[in-house]
Amino acid sequence: MASEKLSVVVRVDVDGEQIQIAATGRVTTSSLQGLYPVVQRTKSLGGGLGVEMDLSQATVDEDALDELKGYAAVHAVPVRLAAEPANVTALPSRSLQTTSRAA
Repeated sequence: MASEKLSVVVRVDVDGEQIQIAATGRVTTSSLQGLYPVVQRTKSLGGGLGVEMDLSQATVDEDALDELKGYAAVHAVPVRLAAEPANVTALPSRSLQTTSRAA
């Protein structure tokens, strides 16, 4: 089973034409908040090279995928997922649950 922790590696093509941000682990809406600055920093350091996010080895929560698609479209960053959509998981709603404890 894949790790719950998101791990990111930035790879530069030998020809210097493409930079790939490869992630493994679990991609959630929370972990995306840490991934976006990596993408922006990589794009700014890349000197105009194309940047691609490779999430084919990561497990992507369905709500994170929806958010990621919007981000990718706005910032023109291609996202690669596994050929089979098996790495996208639908999780139950994360509604706030409250409990009361006796003092």
